[in-house]
Amino acid sequence: MLTVLSVLRSGGEYNADWVARLRKAVNRHLSVSHEFKCLSDVSVPCERIPLEHDWLGWWAKVEIFRPGVVNGQTLYLDLDTVLVGSIDRLTELPHDFSIMRNLNASWMPGSAVMWFRDKAPAKVYETFKENPEHYISQYSDRSQGTYMGDQAFIWDVLNRKVSYLTDSVPGLIRSY
Repeated sequence: MLTVLSVLRSGGEYNADWVARLRKAVNRHLSVSHEFKCLSDVSVPCERIPLEHDWLGWWAKVEIFRPGVVNGQTLYLDLDTVLVGSIDRLTELPHDFSIMRNLNASWMPGSAVMWFRDKAPAKVYETFKENPEHYISQYSDRSQGTYMGDQAFIWDVLNRKVSYLTDSVPGLIRSY
């Protein structure tokens, strides 16, 4: 069965209401049989996978790549994703791992939507876990423009060899 996954780290601008809204939108716009789960450190209105680390903000998403979190076909969506139509095509991607193109810089990935066919590339989690403070500092430099954050880290760890799901489903994902 397909898993739709999100991440909620407490202490930021998002809360469990965002999880409930996204879950409701997924149920409305995904006809494929699925279960909705959330990696979180607080109670959420769906199955919760406990976060194991205190990595703040978007860095909590690195735990998606923790061995055992992704088991089978998994579609990851950021909590601020707004669904306005069917997302079934996102569950038919031919790659083991796909990530969207960054909507502000199409030459690099954006981690708001990711697809995993079977497992997540554990190398992302294992590398980050070795020295999270270093990577948070390195990839939080705003002078780098859009080349920052978890998406740049994921891209670098995977040697910038990723499949872009937005190329497989052109026009399906847009920025508001």
